[in-house]
Amino acid sequence: MKLVQLAQRIGAQILTDVSPELEIEHIYAGDRISDLLNQAHDRGLLVSNLGGLQLIRVAELMDVPAICLVNGQPPDERTLCAAADHGTALLVSPVSMFETCGRLYRCLAPATKRVEV
Repeated sequence: MKLVQLAQRIGAQILTDVSPELEIEHIYAGDRISDLLNQAHDRGLLVSNLGGLQLIRVAELMDVPAICLVNGQPPDERTLCAAADHGTALLVSPVSMFETCGRLYRCLAPATKRVEV
């Protein structure tokens, strides 16, 4: 799904310039840098409570195109500038990690087939 559409559907605000063609195929939510590094994907979105420069460095290191912060907490100016300089899309979800992940799942989960018995 395109990141712009995904952000709109989960109610997240996009804080940096984003290509309208940026496609997200993988999502990982976590708050430990080691886990984020392990799950980073070049067509992925990282969802985290971490809002500092270390998260932007993970994105740079692993070619992650987008990060979504949760709880409506905007990043500090240095983090925002670093994301913009690197070309990393930075989003802020107004809700908790749990709710953000639930919204993402509803957007991306394949439709289940209902079997009538």
